[in-house]
Amino acid sequence: MKEKVKLLKALGDEVRIEIVRNLLDGEKCACSFVPLAGKSQPNVSRHLKILVEAGVLEPRRKGVYIWYKLKSKDAAGVMQALGIGKTKTKARGC
Repeated sequence: MKEKVKLLKALGDEVRIEIVRNLLDGEKCACSFVPLAGKSQPNVSRHLKILVEAGVLEPRRKGVYIWYKLKSKDAAGVMQALGIGKTKTKARGC
């Protein structure tokens, strides 16, 4: 039960929902979320860390960049249940 609560708390922020929404169609570089979120890089990194710690995202280092992909099928299910699908505005890669 605690894992489900942690998942819901992680998805309880507009920026984090937008990050997850952009990852519904595949892996993205962390730097692509900064312009998408309209937040500073440290702020976006904090949101990504919360999503990783909740088991929503899985990071992968490629050179100096960190790429993220959706790890949790439950998170995708929550997004679907809320009617939040893939975004038309794609995050741009590095």
